[in-house]
Amino acid sequence: MSNQPSNQQVLQVRYDDLKASYANHVLVSVGAEEVYLDFTSGIVADRPGVSVLPIHTRITMTPSGVVRLAQLLAQTCQNFQVVNVNPPPQEPPTQVAQPPIEAPETKKEKK
Repeated sequence: MSNQPSNQQVLQVRYDDLKASYANHVLVSVGAEEVYLDFTSGIVADRPGVSVLPIHTRITMTPSGVVRLAQLLAQTCQNFQVVNVNPPPQEPPTQVAQPPIEAPETKKEKK
């Protein structure tokens, strides 16, 4: 064994200042050397006849970072579809035989 220090680096992920926001729309803009991802929760009516699309978060990435993100999202979507969209077929439920329903007895009229 060698006494050389290991070249492995430890990576710790910290969520100290994490603020989560829901977004169901993303606008993508491309600059000369950057890609901008603008996230929004959807259209909001501002006043009669005027709607606004408020952007709450902008992420700026390099083109190579966007390619890696796209690959990761594609793989995630593929896994999601296998698990949730295309579940294995299930056998139809079996029916339990029900006893026949008898007609209620009628009272005989007195003569």
